[in-house]
Amino acid sequence: MAMCLLTSWFSISQEFTLGARGGFNHYTIGDINSRGGSIEVGKPNELFSPKKELGTQFGAFLNIEFGKLLIRPEINFSSSKNKYDFPDNDAFWKRSRIDVPILLGYEVFDPITIYIGPGFNFFKDATLDGVQVTSYSDGGPDLENTAMHLNFGVMVRVSRFGIDLRYEMNSKETEEELLDIVKSQYGVNLVDIRSYKPNILSLSIFIDILKTDKDDIGGFFTGIFKSNNCYCPY
Repeated sequence: MAMCLLTSWFSISQEFTLGARGGFNHYTIGDINSRGGSIEVGKPNELFSPKKELGTQFGAFLNIEFGKLLIRPEINFSSSKNKYDFPDNDAFWKRSRIDVPILLGYEVFDPITIYIGPGFNFFKDATLDGVQVTSYSDGGPDLENTAMHLNFGVMVRVSRFGIDLRYEMNSKETEEELLDIVKSQYGVNLVDIRSYKPNILSLSIFIDILKTDKDDIGGFFTGIFKSNNCYCPY
């Protein structure tokens, strides 16, 4: 089915662009409730909200354009980081993933394009400093390693370069989870990490590396490997 779709796109599209992108992201995670009684009987619970840290991302894209419309499949690698200011030390939360979005865009006017489309995520396990395996908890955080989300955003392109502001929205919340943290290092012990929707705000820049149109599609692919032809964007 994918091959049929690509063949159909290639046959009617006007322009193809292969490029690279990279930038930064903010990843939303949940608050942590420290169970006060697990440290000292009668001590009240304490809530810790995450401090967002800048994560990084990089990847590649293919623009398939039909006049003002475009289809833009991408493959990206991103890493995200947040931290909790616990009483004795900061504990960092980290996670990385491979993201495969398929975007449908429309050029409102030159040089601004808006877009929307699904994304498919493949995560590595999340880590939080200080989490230990005990009779209360088997480690964690325990999160799903695959997910889908909805992307929407805006791109501004000037010549070969562009800026992309994107919001990734998930409809599914994580489950609340009990974690056991090393009290002697962080000042908290049994904690509940609250459920949350893992939404992401990202800002990236991109560059067109190879570009052609449908009348020269053969030259686009053969010219990559020939020294006497240049199929760069400009």
